[in-house]
Amino acid sequence: MVRHARYYVAGIIAVMLFILAAELIWLPAPLRTSSGMLWIDMIDDLLYGLAVIPLLWGIGALIGIRRLWTEQGRLGAGKRRLLLTVRMLLLAVSAAGVVFLLVKPDDLLIGLGVLAIGLILLFVDLIWSDAVYRRLAGKGEGLRWPWRSVVGLVATAALFACLAFPTSYNVTYPGLTMGMNRYAHVDGGKPVGSISGVLVFERIAVPADWLYAKLLPMYSFEKRSKNEPPLTESYTEVVQMKQGADDVAGAIAMGKAGIGKGIELTGARVLAIADNAPAKSLIKAGDVIIALNGKSISNMTELTDYMVNQVKPGDTVEVTLRRGKETIKAQVPTGEAEASGDLPKRAVFGIGAENDWHADIPRQIAYHHYIAHIGGPSHGAMLTLALIDQLTPGGVTHGVRVAGTGTIEPDGSIGLVGGIPQKAYAVSRTDAEVFFVPAASLEEAKKAAPGLNIVPVKTIDEVLDWLKAHAKE
Repeated sequence: MVRHARYYVAGIIAVMLFILAAELIWLPAPLRTSSGMLWIDMIDDLLYGLAVIPLLWGIGALIGIRRLWTEQGRLGAGKRRLLLTVRMLLLAVSAAGVVFLLVKPDDLLIGLGVLAIGLILLFVDLIWSDAVYRRLAGKGEGLRWPWRSVVGLVATAALFACLAFPTSYNVTYPGLTMGMNRYAHVDGGKPVGSISGVLVFERIAVPADWLYAKLLPMYSFEKRSKNEPPLTESYTEVVQMKQGADDVAGAIAMGKAGIGKGIELTGARVLAIADNAPAKSLIKAGDVIIALNGKSISNMTELTDYMVNQVKPGDTVEVTLRRGKETIKAQVPTGEAEASGDLPKRAVFGIGAENDWHADIPRQIAYHHYIAHIGGPSHGAMLTLALIDQLTPGGVTHGVRVAGTGTIEPDGSIGLVGGIPQKAYAVSRTDAEVFFVPAASLEEAKKAAPGLNIVPVKTIDEVLDWLKAHAKE
């Protein structure tokens, strides 16, 4: 193997190792340093190591370019020009990759795109140069079949397929614990207690995952829905959910600390309108209902009560809507809904809606961006607890090492999340003394981690009350 090709191969091996490390990144947890830095903190620093890959390829391209200058007499002008062009492009792409991965290692999609371009150029170089130099080493005219490079390409493609080819399944497996007082810090607050959120990894399964499932615990597979949104849409959605959870947690925590108004309910936000709804064309998704017949509406409970007690099916209601920056009124006819649950037969608009709210966050909260925590709302309950801990003199954990999961809703309730077995298993590997879970997830968590002290909760107040009742100091 010629010298420059060795650097190419070393870079390819590094790519494989990084893919493998990314898929098994949960295994070193709950590793931590003496300073309290967790494994999830260390991952961000390790990402800079990705720059080694384009660096190796760039060195190989530079050596290959120098070799071409010394072989001007051996190679034909056309062959030499093609190899020089490919290697110059690879050198430029590699240099750009090194700079990008060192400056913005968290923007992985662009970084991986640069590496993909470099890999294509690398194999063009390997195959073409193999053909050229085999011809020079032999006799006769024309190019020789570059079988060694082709075999290498096929082997590399097979390994990539095993480690990265998407299947029709999603896989869920254990993740990492995240120190919530390291993740977020409110201005003027002082972290006191040990409070951990917990993540799971859920992604499109690759063939290697079935091997991992044979060797490692808590891997589960689910057939992907045909209606599942594209990866870019899913990414945007989970990032937005994460932002929403951060806002709700910050407002609730400050409200409980007597700072600001907490969560202010500002109406009923329309999510969807049925095709045959009386309100069709009069009310749009995204509108916020703020009054009915002049009666102020601040939440879904008030909306439902008014429709049940003040409106008869078939009546027309003057609905005041907030649409963007405008306030408009519409005369909306009603239909009839059959009795269901605790609700009697009643007048309806034929819409789906939820509480619209405003988060009052008077103090700035600084968040640390973890590569391993892309998005989602499941950290909300523990984030709320951590911010309350920072804003309460002496903290609120009373010496108990806490871990937990669950969304935080605007009314302070703790909502359901996925991956409970994997999260319970991840927490069981740590030194947490209690694991708070949404009440409905208790049995699921117990099956996965029978030796863990698991406490079911419905609200953030229940978490605070339990910690006070089980104080260690």
